[in-house]
Amino acid sequence: MSSTNLIVQKVNSELQKQFEDKETVRTLLTTTFKGMSEMTMRKAILEGMIRGFEFKDFLNKDVYAISFGNDYSLVTSIDYTRKVAAQNGLVGKSAPVYGMDNGDMTCSITVKRQVNGIVGEYTSLVYLSEYTTKKNQWLSKPRTMLAKVAEMHALRMAFPEELSKSYIEDESTQKTVVQEEEINLLSISNTFENAKTVEELNDAFRALSVREKANKEVVLLAKERKQSILDYDNNKVKDAEVEVPDNTHDESAQRGVVRNS
Repeated sequence: MSSTNLIVQKVNSELQKQFEDKETVRTLLTTTFKGMSEMTMRKAILEGMIRGFEFKDFLNKDVYAISFGNDYSLVTSIDYTRKVAAQNGLVGKSAPVYGMDNGDMTCSITVKRQVNGIVGEYTSLVYLSEYTTKKNQWLSKPRTMLAKVAEMHALRMAFPEELSKSYIEDESTQKTVVQEEEINLLSISNTFENAKTVEELNDAFRALSVREKANKEVVLLAKERKQSILDYDNNKVKDAEVEVPDNTHDESAQRGVVRNS
C-alpha cells in the first residue's frame, strides 16, 4: 500500500472519531463550512488534512472552505499564514507601497526571511483590477484589501515549502487560484490504485489534464503505484519459478527395498 493511501486511512480514522460528536459537526456547518452539506464538509476536511492541516485548524477557522458552484476551494486566514511565516524565519515586512499603472492601482510589499543567518528580501506587486469584486470591502477599503493580497504573494515567494498552497479568500476571485485547488489527489489516487498493470496506469496518467500531470504529488502517486505493480509482478514470477521437490525417486527407492528375512 502506498504512503498516500496510508495517510488517507489515518485521516479517515481521525475524522470518524471527531464526527462522533454531533455538536462538533453542527458547529462546523454553521461556521467554517456555512451553507455547505455535511458530505462536502467531510470531503474538504479530508483534503485539508491530507495536505497537512490538523482538525483543530478547521475548528479555529485557520483554514476553511468557500463555495464555487457545486465545488469548493480551501483557503487559509492571513493570521494563520503570518503565524507559519513567523515560525519559519520571518524577520520583517515593509509597509505597503501604492502606485498607479495606466489607471490601475498597484500595491507592493516586501517581506524578509532569514535562513542560516542570511536575510533575503521578497517583493510582490499586485494590481487592483485582477482581484477586486467591486463590492463589500473591495469597494469600501480597496487599499486594505489589495495590501492583504500583496502580502500573501510576498509570503508565498519567501516561504514556498510552507505556504505554496495557502491562499486567502480575498484572492479567490482569481481563476488560477480556484484551478489550483481543483486537483483532487484522493480521486486520482483511487484511479491509480484501480490500475492493475503498468499499461493501465499509463492510460490513467495520460487521461489527466496537463496541470494535473505537472503536479509533483500526482507524479509521486503514479511512481508509487507503478512500483507496487512491478513489485507484485516480480513476486508472481518468483513464485512461479519455485520448483516443487520431486520425491518420486526416493519413494521408488523405498518401494524397491528388499528386506532379507
